[in-house]
Amino acid sequence: MLSRKQFPLALSFVMTINKLQGQLFEAVGVDLRSPVFSHGQFYVAALRVTSQVGLCILLSPDINRTSNIVYPEIL
Repeated sequence: MLSRKQFPLALSFVMTINKLQGQLFEAVGVDLRSPVFSHGQFYVAALRVTSQVGLCILLSPDINRTSNIVYPEIL
């Protein structure tokens, strides 16, 4: 007997947080498994979505928060 499973897929694209500035989207996914590069990047990404329902945040299972890292040598 032959069986198969189907998974619904939707066409999507990837954009850096810097490219998101000034645009709005119905759905935004933010991968926080590694720290964001500069201060305020997560804030910018979270504000690009039109509703809370459209915001998806990906974290590591053992970590339930992210650090706001500032590199003084870059400032």
